[in-house]
Amino acid sequence: MLGGKQQKKAVIALLCAVAVFLHGCNSGSMGAPSMVQEQTDLEPSLQLQLDAEISSLDPQAAVDSASFELIACMIEGLYTIGEDHLPAYGMAEAAEISEDGKTYRFFLRESTWSDGRPVTSQDFVYGWQRGIDPENGNENASLFRIAGICGAEEILSGTMDPENLGIQAVDDKTLEVRLRYPVPFFLSMLALPAFYPMNQEFYESCGGQYGTSPETVLANGPFCLEQYQPACQEIGLTKNKSYWNQDMVKLSGLSYQVVKDSQQALMLFEQGLLDMALLSGDQAEQYQDSEEFQSIPLGSLWYLSPNLNVSDLQNENLRKALALSYDKEIAVSLVLKDGSKAAYGAVPSGSMYGPDGKDFRDGAREYWKPDRKLAGEYLEQAKKELGKQEFSFSLLVEDTEGARNLGQFLQEEIKNTLPGITLNLESVPKKVRLERMAQGDYELGLSRWGADYSDPLAFLDMWSSRSYFNYGNWKDKEYDQLLEAAKSEPLALEPEKRWQILHQAEARLMEQAAIFPVCEKANGMLLKSTVKGAQFNTIGVNRVWTYAWKEE
Repeated sequence: MLGGKQQKKAVIALLCAVAVFLHGCNSGSMGAPSMVQEQTDLEPSLQLQLDAEISSLDPQAAVDSASFELIACMIEGLYTIGEDHLPAYGMAEAAEISEDGKTYRFFLRESTWSDGRPVTSQDFVYGWQRGIDPENGNENASLFRIAGICGAEEILSGTMDPENLGIQAVDDKTLEVRLRYPVPFFLSMLALPAFYPMNQEFYESCGGQYGTSPETVLANGPFCLEQYQPACQEIGLTKNKSYWNQDMVKLSGLSYQVVKDSQQALMLFEQGLLDMALLSGDQAEQYQDSEEFQSIPLGSLWYLSPNLNVSDLQNENLRKALALSYDKEIAVSLVLKDGSKAAYGAVPSGSMYGPDGKDFRDGAREYWKPDRKLAGEYLEQAKKELGKQEFSFSLLVEDTEGARNLGQFLQEEIKNTLPGITLNLESVPKKVRLERMAQGDYELGLSRWGADYSDPLAFLDMWSSRSYFNYGNWKDKEYDQLLEAAKSEPLALEPEKRWQILHQAEARLMEQAAIFPVCEKANGMLLKSTVKGAQFNTIGVNRVWTYAWKEE
């Protein structure tokens, strides 16, 4: 006879045909509850959807939004992003900043890890040193340089040991950080997982297996990991009774399911097996008038990345032809239908504001508005320069519904606009897409990026020649110089001039068609009317459930 956990899984499989999503999961990990079990205590849990797999639960190594969300449920840094979208105290309960803006002292509150060990300033020292250490190959290591931390530049170039990073444990509860120059967005960066603490003794006891099971994750945040395997499509978390602010956490836990198809997510939502569901395309259009439908701006950019290691794509005229060949307005209004906006630059609107309080896009040009005639002219020039009439490229997309639909649209648009160019769609899991693009194993890739912090560099730095995320291997000396100027003195002290430099950098990137913007993404979401207090951010961790609750 099936136990309660197995019965519930069978119900889901029969009702919603999601047996494939449960394959390989061990629901018995640490006596974990099923994702849809009846709550027996007074506090309800939330049943949530992810539309992509978790790539890593290691805070220093994670780079994708799904992993960020899970990690932020369990681990808290010095700061979080508050409901006003400004940095708010987390593990820090007070801070002092020197008059020159180069030295920060953080005073930690009394708190413990989920195994009873105290959270100390040394945990932050170890986490940051581990994050920047070139030997660990963390993709986010460059964030420490962008944050302006002393020694980061030298450590990343291999001329200084990570132990010399400008962070010091003054005592168990006092942390000092030294910057090379003032960084106005520094505090918002501290809400990112890369800057989270890590207990060295616990990490080393995991023997290289940190983040692969509930037993190999230590929490100091609102929830603890209860059920998880790296290949599993269900993740369960329970309330952390050791969390310093646990009295304000109203949920008993969070239950996540990875569901990539919006129709399947909708079925689960209507059956009461999900409290929220991500919708796109026809489903989003069908429910847009529902009281439970929301369009949540993500502050993220979806764009096509051409791999310049592919000889034909080194031709600038060919890239310009591609950039002009598809109608972004049709893409968002007739394909995604979730509130996304057409993108005409590398920095999305709605989250980057300058010293005059204006959005970055307000002072920027619109790049690559669709123009079929001009696209054809660029293509004819490219054909002459390359001495060929036909081109065929693979387009790598992740296997989420929105990405597949967008990929199919781009494939058809480019075929119709640019005779002689054929795109072959290749759909893979998000983790595979990220790995292949990082390795340069692609030709054209549909990629997405969300802002890690509230500055245009959160996007523009991706395409510097030193960036790990410069998947297309575009390199431009002048672009690098503009970015370096924006990261250092004297422009750090001259915000108006710095803003102008950032606009110049974007112009150089776009005019060479180093990337082809598609849309500023939003999430079309159904959220049960009984769910209150959820927080949605356009920078850092997009969805925060820490202080959410569920009305009965």
